[in-house]
Amino acid sequence: MADQIEVDSNAYSDSVYGTSSEYSTESLSSSIYLLDLVHHICLLMLKNKLHLSPIGKNPQRILDIGTGTGIWAIDAGETYPSATVTGTDLSPIQPSWVPPNVSFQIDDAESDWTWPPNTFDFIHIRHMTGAIKDWRMLINQAYKHVKPGGWVEINEFDIRLYSDDGTLTEETHIWKFYDLVNKAAAKAGREFSISAKLRPFIEDAGFENITDRMLKLPLNTWPADKAQKELGAYFLLTAQSGFEAFGLALLTRQLGMTPEEVRVLTDGSKKDAKNRNIHSFAKQ
Repeated sequence: MADQIEVDSNAYSDSVYGTSSEYSTESLSSSIYLLDLVHHICLLMLKNKLHLSPIGKNPQRILDIGTGTGIWAIDAGETYPSATVTGTDLSPIQPSWVPPNVSFQIDDAESDWTWPPNTFDFIHIRHMTGAIKDWRMLINQAYKHVKPGGWVEINEFDIRLYSDDGTLTEETHIWKFYDLVNKAAAKAGREFSISAKLRPFIEDAGFENITDRMLKLPLNTWPADKAQKELGAYFLLTAQSGFEAFGLALLTRQLGMTPEEVRVLTDGSKKDAKNRNIHSFAKQ
């Protein structure tokens, strides 16, 4: 279990993003594109590492499942010039100018993989929660296609919020938002709270040397530690930008809420997210 995050004693609820703040929305938006914020957050959480698996200095074949904008695959290609890096995704949103050892393919990770068995030294799977219906099948495919002695790393968020001190309660809008979104996703057949349930699938597939690691990601700048405060600032930016886009379709289609009801919930969640008296965090 990760240690409890120390609270900044100077934190208070109505002054979070002033114009002079080093973590203002404006400064964050100018420093990194919103679509790649999650990648930046992961780098911060992993102390500027692309992964935790001990893959060595000269891997030959790397696969990035659900590559999105391709930013992880591009960074991996630059970090490991010895490797051929392949990124796959359903959406062709990756850039055309990439390192010569990086390529992208439009592919469904839940379809049968077309590579021969034992192809890859390292398979990277990140933030596929909500996109995968059959995690057991995906993990079995990864086991089949990684080389003996190779590594598979799965990095998933638990799409819920927690607090160690009881400041996040069921009465808050933001707790209700995450609760309802999880219920809607489960109803749609794409469970969000999956990260803690993956180990049995990994063990059953035949993997060895399995390591679990849980990190806390604070929401907004309430932590005392500077690095945690920075993480919280970036997480807050993604949350504020994504509440309605993330929840509107799920809540209206799966739970029958009206757009106005969702808007009231997301507006309240944005206020709660900025409230530094609520010491909430996500688990990754």
